[in-house]
Amino acid sequence: MITLDEEHYNGHVQDHKSDAEYLNKPLLHYREMTAIFGNTMATGNFAKDSSAPLGREDDEGESQEEGDEVTGHGPSEGHTTQGATSSASRPSKKSKIAEMEEDGLVAAFKSVGENLAAAIKMVAKPDNELPPDLFDVLNQLPGFNSAHISFYYAHLVSNPHIGKAFYNLPFEHKLNWVTMFIAEKFPGM
Repeated sequence: MITLDEEHYNGHVQDHKSDAEYLNKPLLHYREMTAIFGNTMATGNFAKDSSAPLGREDDEGESQEEGDEVTGHGPSEGHTTQGATSSASRPSKKSKIAEMEEDGLVAAFKSVGENLAAAIKMVAKPDNELPPDLFDVLNQLPGFNSAHISFYYAHLVSNPHIGKAFYNLPFEHKLNWVTMFIAEKFPGM
């Protein structure tokens, strides 16, 4: 949820009326998105200004200037400064940045991939699985014959959502559910 205090909200909505529907309201499909993306948040890393030209690194000018200082070329016309190293022995700033970006992108894709895989596994679980001891639980209910238990078990297997709800009920309520079902299906008993 994107939340703003009342004063900030009122001021923002006056300037940006179309934002009102998104502020102080729960985000749709938030749980699904967290299953895919995790609890990460935007950091601005790798972000570019809308006025920056595409296909150009922002630090190219800085890299060139730094390269001049490292090799000693530039204003002193080919003279090396004391303690300077050649650019061949040390990677340039641009290659370091590209390496860091690659690590960041690879890590981001790996994280998203792992979260997506976990979400797919979670969603892929069949929704019709019943507890393996459901029949044993039914057999332990007193006062019902085997035909009634078998009939109710068949009903639960046909309706797994009801079966899961029944399984989680306290003992007394389980008795009530079976009694109501048997009374409805076998009137006069």
